Amino acid sequence: MVSAGNPRAVRARAAAPPALAPTLRFSAAIGALLLVVPALVFAGDSGPARIDRWVQHLVDGSAAGAWDLAHRVDWLGEPVGRAMMVLAVTALCLVAKRPALAATAVVGIAAVSVLSTVLKPIVDRRIHDGFLSYPSGHTAAVTAAAMVVGLLLADLLHAGAVTGPAIALATVVLGGGLMAWAQITLTAHYPTDVLGGFGCALLVVPLTAAAIDQLVRLRTVRPTRNGGTPA
Repeated sequence: MVSAGNPRAVRARAAAPPALAPTLRFSAAIGALLLVVPALVFAGDSGPARIDRWVQHLVDGSAAGAWDLAHRVDWLGEPVGRAMMVLAVTALCLVAKRPALAATAVVGIAAVSVLSTVLKPIVDRRIHDGFLSYPSGHTAAVTAAAMVVGLLLADLLHAGAVTGPAIALATVVLGGGLMAWAQITLTAHYPTDVLGGFGCALLVVPLTAAAIDQLVRLRTVRPTRNGGTPA
């Protein structure tokens, strides 16, 4: 067994802070519902639902200049913007000495990007002359990045069972909500498409964090040939 004074004995911080474990399980369950239910309801559609028209009408009343701001926000979901966003969030995690969370940022954002792309032809919902629209990959990616930032802040601030979820929720609502607003403002997606993107991130990021934490634990306690733990 490694001595307590050895730096190698210091375990890496978990990607998912223990205080947020119940919240992340709840997030994954809600995310699955937000992703799957609209997919089933709107599969094969090529037009807005009643709720889409209602939300679109509300967003269309945004202040002057909203279109330009929405375009700037939308850039974060484009390939170059998304790559820079991943690099920025990963760098923040590494500077804060949270390598497991940095891995969650890379794998999680990549996973939501792949999942949202794969689901589009499966759900086959279309907008603007046949473009596949469900779920919104832009919303999924930015929500995932915001969720990682929320986990980082909660961990750095040693947030508890109440403040931790509040911090994570605030970052998710701010980041994901901003991109959702941009997609609706630009009519790039129906409002229910961005709901699916939001759910995609809420589902994938907690699962990614849990998988990475489990991998770290397995590597940490890997037995040696004589049955002991590695020195």
